[in-house]
Amino acid sequence: MSDLSSYRLALDALPHLVWVAGPDGSLEYLNRRCGEYTGLPLDDLLGWDWGWVLHPADLPDTLAVWSESIRTGASHQVEFRLRRHDGEYRWFLARAEPVRDADGNVLRWFGTCTDIEDARRTADQFRAARLLFRALVERNQDGLALVGPEGTVRYANPVAARLLGFVTDELTGTDLWGSVHGEERRAVSLWWETVLANPGQRLATTTRFLQRDGAPLRVTVLASNLVPDPDVRAVAVQLRPAEEPGTSAEGSV
Repeated sequence: MSDLSSYRLALDALPHLVWVAGPDGSLEYLNRRCGEYTGLPLDDLLGWDWGWVLHPADLPDTLAVWSESIRTGASHQVEFRLRRHDGEYRWFLARAEPVRDADGNVLRWFGTCTDIEDARRTADQFRAARLLFRALVERNQDGLALVGPEGTVRYANPVAARLLGFVTDELTGTDLWGSVHGEERRAVSLWWETVLANPGQRLATTTRFLQRDGAPLRVTVLASNLVPDPDVRAVAVQLRPAEEPGTSAEGSV
């Protein structure tokens, strides 16, 4: 078997769509996977005839990016939808690198197209879930925050910020317990140690916070230590105004 035949067998065995283009960007070679995916004879896609298997909405940007790479000789990367033999369009990531001669002139472009449809769907679902979660958290009537073991606020919803007299997002990065009334800080510190020592348990206390204008506000605090959870690594804290006078923080552990 010749070296050329061996290379073709290797390229045909790859799970990607593999292609080679001339220095002007016209396709000169496509591996077997390209024909299997599109259901078309490979000769029908050579030159510049490949554009009609791209989604019409993606073709202008794809051509613009490819033309710029040909003009500058820079590496090529673009995402587009490619029509499959059954008519379904799937997202692909196309990459190409130039091969140059000793003088730096581009001799060929070697490229691949990788199916990223499933990855994009997963990313879209994850993004939608995050947006829904954020909407639920930010519209919650209680103040909600994620607090590090050292007491630093890593995230706080707008209600938590307003409750303590902060503007939205200003509470993030501050010491949550720095706003506790001086007379109750020791009790809160002991309660916080208990929270950290009992992962997964939901513990409550009621204490006085000083709002930014100095006005005291009794707040019921509920905390669940989720620091051991690798997806959270923080304590989930819920804040709500105390409807009735409660016990001190020390007595409500």
